[in-house]
Amino acid sequence: GFKMLFPYLICYGLCPIEGTTNEPGGKHPESSEAQPRTELCHWPCQCPPVPTCSPGVSLLKDGCGCCKACAKQAGEVCNEVDICDPHKGLYCDYSQDEPRYETGVCAYLVAVGCELNGIYYLNGQNFQPNPLYKCLCISGAIGCTPIFTPKLAASPCSSGMGRKKNGQTVCGPGQNKQLQSVNYRLMSGVP
Repeated sequence: GFKMLFPYLICYGLCPIEGTTNEPGGKHPESSEAQPRTELCHWPCQCPPVPTCSPGVSLLKDGCGCCKACAKQAGEVCNEVDICDPHKGLYCDYSQDEPRYETGVCAYLVAVGCELNGIYYLNGQNFQPNPLYKCLCISGAIGCTPIFTPKLAASPCSSGMGRKKNGQTVCGPGQNKQLQSVNYRLMSGVP
């Protein structure tokens, strides 16, 4: 067991290996592609103040599990610490950083798009189907957030003086519902 391994453990890193030199920088021919990786995570954690992220950008823990950080977006540089926004279906593509695989670029996972009111949107695409909402397509699902806009002065509903017709106001919830109404379906594949 351990008694037989002990001489090998002592020799590991100290004994010369065939094909290497004792000169600084001497390498074994088979390990010439191995590159040392930069240590990006350091413990104990030392975090800057919590950042304020742009609207629509996720605030999450960094890749070290230490500090709150704004997630990287599509096309931005990413690494072990600076992670891509998982809520938008992004991942860090390291394929262009061969052989180190240390720095990448945020890219979308392959996923289906969305259809809303007969219009097809790509996965990850932002769009505004009407003046009230801003939406995002993620893997066949649509998520929308309201846009706060000033009330229109010309609208009879904005003055609070909704006219009555047959005892009912013209400017009821039904009119706003009409503006908010959207018809969509989840996509099972690319059209």
